[in-house]
Amino acid sequence: MRAAILAILAGGALAGCSVFPDYVRPSIDTPAQWQAQRTEAAGAAERLDWWRQFNDPVLSRLLQAAEQDNPTLEQAVANIASARASLAGAEAGGMPSLTTKGSFTRSKGGTTTGTGAQTTSASGSSFNTGITQILSGSLDASWELDLFGKFAFNRQAEQARLAAAELTLHNAKVSLAAEVASDYVSYRACQLTAIAYQNAIASKQDTARLTGVLAGAGFSSPADAVLADASLHASESSLIAQRTECDNTVKALVALTGLAEADLRAWLAAGGGMPVPEQFQVDSVPADLLTQRPDLAADERKLAAASADIGNAVAKRYPSVSLTGSIGKRKTETTGLTLSSNTWSIGPTVTLPIFDGGELRSKVDSAEAAYASALATYRSDIRSAVKEVEQALVNLSGAEQRERVEGRSAEQYRQYFRAAELNWRSGGLSLLSLEDARGQMITQEISHITQQQNRVQYWIALYKALGGGWRAQDTQLSAGDTQREESL
Repeated sequence: MRAAILAILAGGALAGCSVFPDYVRPSIDTPAQWQAQRTEAAGAAERLDWWRQFNDPVLSRLLQAAEQDNPTLEQAVANIASARASLAGAEAGGMPSLTTKGSFTRSKGGTTTGTGAQTTSASGSSFNTGITQILSGSLDASWELDLFGKFAFNRQAEQARLAAAELTLHNAKVSLAAEVASDYVSYRACQLTAIAYQNAIASKQDTARLTGVLAGAGFSSPADAVLADASLHASESSLIAQRTECDNTVKALVALTGLAEADLRAWLAAGGGMPVPEQFQVDSVPADLLTQRPDLAADERKLAAASADIGNAVAKRYPSVSLTGSIGKRKTETTGLTLSSNTWSIGPTVTLPIFDGGELRSKVDSAEAAYASALATYRSDIRSAVKEVEQALVNLSGAEQRERVEGRSAEQYRQYFRAAELNWRSGGLSLLSLEDARGQMITQEISHITQQQNRVQYWIALYKALGGGWRAQDTQLSAGDTQREESL
């Protein structure tokens, strides 16, 4: 008993020793500032409430509906539940275990003597023993000491994987919101384009009617009437194609939000034109991206898990010590005789891997390779994140400038067409020249709508590139944590 107590005390003193260094988040070289032109605004909006700046109730309702019923988010939630279960299993490792067992047997046997002949009494009958009953039970305890951090490393890995799963859910929400908003903006732009075609058709119908009257009276060439009708039909075809695109966008929103199409169309009908967000100031640097993007934070947690996996694999190459103990009771009853006995045992068990054909070494090599892969993924994703922000800033700046320029151009083309139409009605301009002026006006109006759409969608791309409305303090573990959550 004294030896067992000493073994327990020694094990407790050794438990927590680590055979692998603590994980520290690797430093990644990033530019000191954004190279792209910044977008400045006096009233900067909080990214956490980023979608409110659109001031569009329909968009807000669509985002809420998508988050409440989306298979991608449900899958991410299921992954979190799985990670929590794995963590619970890892936390049970290295803890004492206690089991009990019992048994009861009832038997009847015979006795033989000599060379197989059955012993008989004077009356010639066989001699049989009575019924034997055996009742036994035991309570067994076992505790494997975590001398080299095997269980602690496993807990570290599962804690990091749980954090990565939670961060992946946040990233899925950001991506989903960006996709819903992008499709919504596309639908609004599609509607505006369809309206432009409808206006063009109304104008061309009037032109075709007047041209037909003139041609019938002999004041205009029949070719002009054919040209007017052809131009009208071309615009009608363009309108049909545009409405088809709008319908397809509605289908995409149905898939994202899970809403019934009739309800969704009713929501969209209640909305207005193109949503215009308020500007917000971009004043962060690429290094801050590590605490703003949940996907990068998830990468870092996966890297921490891979590091802990190496420690676990290394620790398994070292000896393991288990303390076991058992107490039991046995009771035997046979032919009127009752025997009882109590048993107990306690002692350490040492397991030392000597030769395994290289299996344990290969597991260390595999864990190290997995860590190298996770590190490469982390570094690659950081570079991609910086690129996405830089490109979003460039695209946004260009779209803002083009929208202003093309807005002025569209207005000037409208003025030019109105003047050309008056000139045509007075007989000073040919129908071909009028249609050319109308075509330039329509093209420029649609180009202006496209730039309005691009500007909003580049804002959405910037929102996504900066990690959306997510903050590190919103989760249990932040990407900036450079030490292990639990000292070994």
